[in-house]
Amino acid sequence: MKLRSNFFLGDSLIILVSLIFIIFAFKTFWHFETGSVVQVNFQGKIYGNFSLFQDKKISLVGKEGSSMIEIKDGRARIKTAPCKNQYCVQQGWINFTGQILICIPNEVSIEILGKTKAYDSLNY
Repeated sequence: MKLRSNFFLGDSLIILVSLIFIIFAFKTFWHFETGSVVQVNFQGKIYGNFSLFQDKKISLVGKEGSSMIEIKDGRARIKTAPCKNQYCVQQGWINFTGQILICIPNEVSIEILGKTKAYDSLNY
């Protein structure tokens, strides 16, 4: 009996320490900063930077047709796109620094920018 209670105590301690480490790592390494600007890229060039704190619709006519970008309530999305699969539209709203939506067929992308640059494997 004594061996079983010590085993349970040791397992509980390892689980508790692991949970504390996971929570600490999550708060330290994953910053979910709300962005302030959306950068619109069109046909390989920066089309413009727009505040997320304004209501705006941007229509871009590319190779495939017209794409509509909507900025509203501190977030942005690709509202309509001429592409067949509509992956960029299905992603919905974005508002955190570093988030990106891309419509490859029409060469349109939007990226949320903030005070700090979000790093990922592409930036490394």
